[in-house]
Amino acid sequence: MGEPDARTTGRKRWGSVRAGLGTFAVAAGVWGCSGGESELKTPVYPVKGSVTFEGEPAAGAFVVFHPRIAPKPGDAASSPRATVQADGAFALTTAVAGDGAPAGDYAVTVQWMKPVKRGGELVPGPNVLPRSFAEAASTPLTASIHESDNALQPFAITRK
Repeated sequence: MGEPDARTTGRKRWGSVRAGLGTFAVAAGVWGCSGGESELKTPVYPVKGSVTFEGEPAAGAFVVFHPRIAPKPGDAASSPRATVQADGAFALTTAVAGDGAPAGDYAVTVQWMKPVKRGGELVPGPNVLPRSFAEAASTPLTASIHESDNALQPFAITRK
C-alpha cells in the first residue's frame, strides 16, 4: 500500500466539498431564502423568547414553531425558526432574519446538537434534549402568537 495517488485524493476532497455545498444549498432552500418579506402573504409579528435546559441557556439549540392549523390556500406554508443565542434568547424568523411569525397557535420543537470533536473537527453531536421535544406530535411545548410584539414565557426544559 503505497502513497495515495494525488489525483484520487484531490477527487475525494472535491467530492466532499461538492457534497457540503449541496447540503448548504438544500438547507438554504429549506431556510426560506426566497426573496424575503415581500413574498409573504400572511403578516408576521415579532417573537422573542428563550430556552434553557436544566437551568442553563441552550446556546446553539434549534427552535421550530409548527402551526397547529394548516395555512390558508395561497399562503406560504411556514415553520418559523430560530437558533438560540449564548444567553438563551432567540428571535423567530419566517422569511427575513428576526421578522417573527404569523399569528396563531404552534407546537414548538427544540433540538440541541452540542458540537463534539471528531477527527480534529467540530461536528454536530447527538441531540442532548429528551426525544419528545424534537417532534411536533410529541413536544409538550406550545405557543400562541398574537398580532403584536410577542415576548414568550421562557421554555425551561428538563430531563424529566
